[in-house]
Order: sequence, then C-alpha cells, then structure tokens
Amino acid sequence: MHVTREGVRHGAAAVATLMALIYFGIGLGLLDIGGTADDRQFLIVFGALAGGAFLLGALLLVRFDRRWLWIVGVVFQVFVYWAYISVSTTRTPPFEVWGITLRIIQLPLLAGLVYLAVRPPERRTDPPVMA
Repeated sequence: MHVTREGVRHGAAAVATLMALIYFGIGLGLLDIGGTADDRQFLIVFGALAGGAFLLGALLLVRFDRRWLWIVGVVFQVFVYWAYISVSTTRTPPFEVWGITLRIIQLPLLAGLVYLAVRPPERRTDPPVMA
C-alpha cells in the first residue's frame, strides 16, 4: 500500500471534520459532557470555537500542502491535549466520555500532521500545464 500526501491530508481532514462535528454537538447540548446549567453559555461558545478551529483545519488540509501549516497544526494538537489534561482538575467529572473519545480520535489527526510536517512534499517532475 502506497501512502500519498494527498491521502494523508484527506484522511486527516476527515478526522478533523468528525472532531468539529462532535465539538459542535457539545456546544449545542446534543452531547453531554457533564457540568451544571451555569456552564451552558460557556459550552455554546466553547463548542463553536473548538468546532470552528477543527473545521478550519480540515479545510486547510484539503486545500493546501504547506509544511509550515502542518507544523503549526502539530503544535495546536499538542496544545489541545495539554489543555484537556490541565483543566481536568477543575471539571466535574474530570474526564468524560466525549473528551476521551475526542482525544482518541485526535491521535490519527496528530499522526497525519506529524507525517506531513516531517516528510517533504514530492517534487513535481512534469512541467506545469499551460492553459
């Protein structure tokens, strides 16, 4: 099986899209992550921002192949893991099903971004097509 950058990008974009949908579901209250009624407004904003960030990442993965973008993406993914763990002491429950599910789903996204950041794009050998 031959792995291509385009295949990795599209696979990572699919994962990022799935994560965006879960975050939107959390923000809309369709997916329960615990908390209190006072947390409702925060979750709406959180779900919209996190979902929007992952949806933007998916669009960038489909549209561009720039190593610097993937390096920024790797840093962002590591930050998301760090943030989830660091705020766990302030949440009740500290870890919930959707948060753990998102971190598991996020692993192939992180792996894809690392692959794209480390491995240089293939050089084009054919001349550009002139229209």
